Amino acid sequence: MYRVMIVDDETLFRDYLRTKMDWEGHGFQVCGEARNGKEALEEADRIAPHLALVDINMPFMSGLELAEKLKDKFDRMAIVFVTGHNEFEYLQKAVQIGVHDYLLKPFNRKELAAMLERVKPRLPAPEESGEAEQEGGSAAKGDYNAAEAQESLLMSLRMKDGETALELRKRLRMLRAYELQSDYAYTMLMGLVSIAVSFAAERGIDLERATEQAAGAGDRLRGMRSWEEAEAWIVQLYRRLIQLTQDVRPTKASNLFQAAKAYIETHYADPDLSAEQVAAAVFVDPSYLRKVFRKESGYSVVDHITHLRMKRAKELLLQGNMRLADVAAASGYSDPNYFGKSFKKRFGMTPTEYEQLKTGGHR
Repeated sequence: MYRVMIVDDETLFRDYLRTKMDWEGHGFQVCGEARNGKEALEEADRIAPHLALVDINMPFMSGLELAEKLKDKFDRMAIVFVTGHNEFEYLQKAVQIGVHDYLLKPFNRKELAAMLERVKPRLPAPEESGEAEQEGGSAAKGDYNAAEAQESLLMSLRMKDGETALELRKRLRMLRAYELQSDYAYTMLMGLVSIAVSFAAERGIDLERATEQAAGAGDRLRGMRSWEEAEAWIVQLYRRLIQLTQDVRPTKASNLFQAAKAYIETHYADPDLSAEQVAAAVFVDPSYLRKVFRKESGYSVVDHITHLRMKRAKELLLQGNMRLADVAAASGYSDPNYFGKSFKKRFGMTPTEYEQLKTGGHR
């Protein structure tokens, strides 16, 4: 499998790009995501992707700057720009850097597939290392999407929603299907460590200094002989991280964020819920709330409302025996058709397909 990294500052677009394509059917696997150039460079060091899909227009570091840095470090990596009509002026510079191709927004699955087939002949052969290749392919086709799991875990940490431990244990249970000393299990466990370290850095915490758990993580994991030992170690790391973030004295901004989040979690099923309504409930200007919410969590108000609605929709679909119109209404959507389109855009399948995939049921 060729490893793919997606770099875009919009969470919803990363979700769309990740779920739009049957990546495995084309010989690719999405192994990493990043919101900006800094995260992308760190993620590239971790997973060494064969292909990077990069948004040209990003904060802190443009796609052009990132492409130059990636080409300096990973000469054989293929880079494809995701661009809009008004950004064509950058493509000439992109060709000089060595960018291989581009996708023009909006694009469909056929155009994405065509790009993959154009790029594939230029890629070095992926490692064919027996167990690692076999397990990587098996994981990619399994029920649990690693990228989605990592995004969900990071969101739990940022939102302090009390479900971080549950998300973590769910991921660890999935990994037990693999040998602890396999390359795949090691990569996924290091991904969990990376999430913790990245979140700590966001909060200004030096996790390696604050806890022995994070120091020399790679060597520690390689030396472990049982899943029980590995799980206990990872869980303790996250417990310490959560404790450290809770010990930080709350600011006015963090108090506002918590109040807004609590209101959203109580009212997300209201189809008319908006950033303006949330702002009125916590007595601040909507633009100020949007700024504080993104600074505190990394997500927009609308992102969080959508996240909670889709999370509730999946829970209801897993229960089965519910009309889709009722699932939509309970999740905050007055229009079942719009709900179905939104669900498919986010997860790459319709609500009915998701229900049948997870429960084996039929309507």
